[in-house]
Amino acid sequence: MRTIFLPSWILYALPLEKNVSDDRHFLSQLPLIMNFKFYVPSLFLILLATSASFGQAIKIAFPSTRIVIQRDQTNKAKINITGTFTKAVDRIEAHLKTRTGEAGTEVAWTTISSNPTGGVFSGNLTAIGGRYDLEVRGMKNNVQIEAPVVIERVGVGEVFFIVGHSNAAGGSSPSVGAANDMVSSINPKAIDPVKYDRYFSTGNPDLLPPMIFSQLCGECGMAPGVKDISFFWGKLGDLLVDQLKVPILFYSAAFGGTNMEQTYMAAYDIPFTHSFVNYNIRMPYVNIRNGFKNYVPLTGLRAILSGHGVNDRFVADPENSFKKNNNGVIAKTRSESGYNELPWMVAISGWDGDGRIYALENAQRSIILTTPNVWEGGKLNDIDNSGRNADKVHFNVAGQNAAAQKWFDAIVSTSTNFLANSKPLLAKTPDLPSPLPVTLVKFKAKTLENQRNLLEWSTTAETNNDYFEVQRSNDAQAFETIGVREGMGDTKTLVDYEYTDEKPFKDIVYYRLKQVDFDGTFAYSRIIAVIKKEEQHADYIFPNPTGSTVEVAAEGSDVTEVTIIDSRGRIVLIEKSPSQIDVSSLSKGDYIVQAKTQSGRTIRKKMIKL
Repeated sequence: MRTIFLPSWILYALPLEKNVSDDRHFLSQLPLIMNFKFYVPSLFLILLATSASFGQAIKIAFPSTRIVIQRDQTNKAKINITGTFTKAVDRIEAHLKTRTGEAGTEVAWTTISSNPTGGVFSGNLTAIGGRYDLEVRGMKNNVQIEAPVVIERVGVGEVFFIVGHSNAAGGSSPSVGAANDMVSSINPKAIDPVKYDRYFSTGNPDLLPPMIFSQLCGECGMAPGVKDISFFWGKLGDLLVDQLKVPILFYSAAFGGTNMEQTYMAAYDIPFTHSFVNYNIRMPYVNIRNGFKNYVPLTGLRAILSGHGVNDRFVADPENSFKKNNNGVIAKTRSESGYNELPWMVAISGWDGDGRIYALENAQRSIILTTPNVWEGGKLNDIDNSGRNADKVHFNVAGQNAAAQKWFDAIVSTSTNFLANSKPLLAKTPDLPSPLPVTLVKFKAKTLENQRNLLEWSTTAETNNDYFEVQRSNDAQAFETIGVREGMGDTKTLVDYEYTDEKPFKDIVYYRLKQVDFDGTFAYSRIIAVIKKEEQHADYIFPNPTGSTVEVAAEGSDVTEVTIIDSRGRIVLIEKSPSQIDVSSLSKGDYIVQAKTQSGRTIRKKMIKL
């Protein structure tokens, strides 16, 4: 790895958040982000004493500071933890510390990964509602190898996803914002506003901001779809924190000037024309789709909060159209999220200055009464013209405060018991990070003619990269080197590599990359598998045996749930709609993996945990 001597003035120039504890976390991640080792003045070493230090062997890829993980109906959540290590360890431990004045119950040091391999680890802790400081450390022969890494303000609470038009997106009057530090969002303009502007012309989810969370201020945007204002949602967050004593996280796909009809048409790829909504990239629904792709799987979600209404008064037969379109969008979000019980809350909303638009209100009440897992949202039609601007439609500041209160009343309602009765979408296990000191953006393999396998990988940044060794295995444990590809040394441009395995093993072959620096330092990529074409549609799990993660596939259908049963017949793990299952916390031995598919099949396979 390359060493850089970093003068103190550069540290002052770094684009950090204002909160000191957030700055410490950002600085602690710089070696991971830039793949450099830093020497800094002693003054700054003192500043960082309570957080992770530069060059630390353990680095955390997930979670990040201020994240909120959706709790279940018992007020608990599994906090997934992934990271990399560069020193020899025989286990990774984690600990949750409670924060002064905030709810939570401390979780003692717990082993989350035993005998991790390949420079990466994954595990989890279960916590009750509240906020914590997460500490992670590596252990070798019962000795802590260095000071723990600290990720501050990791929350277990409530996560909401907002959809709607301008009375959900804001912009018509100053925003009231959140006063409580426990209300968070991803503020796009504070991360990379230029890149985010390109997102709105392309709909490319790769241009969305990363999961860097901040307090929801009045002028903060809310990824994936709101650029620069929080409207009344921060006030709602304050009310919920005061009542529930847990942190709140908001995502938003609200889009001013749109209606439910356009959202439905974009969702189902039905062309329409609009003066500023780009159907060609599937706006406005693409914001919902991308949010559910980039963010929701990692945090989970309590419900979608819908504020659509008044803009649908112009469509033909508004009552029946709104009902059909809204139910269609609900169905699409459930299909694409893989969760048929995804909760929605639909606001009673449709006011045009002359009063209630009863056709829309009737449609909304019908959806709430007849569509499963839909609850009544804020009664926004109770806000008369005194709470609206001169246009007698959009909320003024008084109307924003009233709207926040109406949504609060709906969420904590004792008549519907929404929080007790709704079944939230829970977070999935994140993918393992890449331990490579290069930015590896692609690593895949496929079968060619004559049973050869083609491996392809790409990097967007390399530092001190001498070469890659291509390694293969028939059991995902013992690997042999079968080829070498020279690296680019130092580069910040896209570089594509490939290698052809002329004589792969039969059935399943496992591959990984060993990246080697000029100084001999090396690290491994994740493991991928190529399945013989004749076997590609069979039921399988791999790698098997496994030490950390396992993937499950079923012929002709998606896997919707996986249950792992130990040798004594006890259920030790259940994962909903899994793509990669973390089994690092399981003891060594034999297990049965039972998978349910979308088509209704049940398959059972033996798994060996190393």
